[in-house]
Amino acid sequence: MLSSEILITEIPSLTKEDSVAQAIEWMDEFKVTHLAVNQGSQYLGLIYEDYLFNIENGSEKIGNHIHNLIKTSVYENEHVFEVVKLIEKHKLSLIPILSTKDLFLGVTTVSGIMQAIAEMPLVKNPGGIIVMDLVVADYSMIEIARIVESNDAKILGSFITRSYDDNKFELTVKVNKENVQDIIQTFERFEYDITASYDESSSDDDLQDRYNNLMNYLNM
Repeated sequence: MLSSEILITEIPSLTKEDSVAQAIEWMDEFKVTHLAVNQGSQYLGLIYEDYLFNIENGSEKIGNHIHNLIKTSVYENEHVFEVVKLIEKHKLSLIPILSTKDLFLGVTTVSGIMQAIAEMPLVKNPGGIIVMDLVVADYSMIEIARIVESNDAKILGSFITRSYDDNKFELTVKVNKENVQDIIQTFERFEYDITASYDESSSDDDLQDRYNNLMNYLNM
């Protein structure tokens, strides 16, 4: 999924002629803490709420503060995961999306990204989740897929969800099977370190509650 697929045009951008008060009003209306500042189709940067609150004169023009804008943006052909990385890195409520010719197209927000991710087959399709710790030297996605498929299941997706150090990491795998206990048993026979699982087979109330909460979140 590319950033162009999560583009939002409803949120207005500011010009150098707009006032500080106008910017704060729009931020409140659209529930964001950043707004893009443009000159025509040229993107100048982001202005943020905390900065505006320190300006005493609400009628002051945004153009007086161009040098204090955040310059972060993404291009229309960048993957959504790159968008997520930059939003987290810079603690943004939205991020501008530019064309490959550096023209301002619109923005995307944190909530817009979450809605898009929730619609991905990896998230939306039913299935179970298996979490395991792996040593880098022993990691083979081919072998992991083979074990899953030997139990009449397919991998919907996998992510490295935590890195402990250069030699060991945590892998989360989602499969298209809601009861994953047989898959876990096979992994354990091959001496995989399974640290958690989320499916519908556990009789443990706490684990079941966590599974339900996770599935409700993923399918929001």
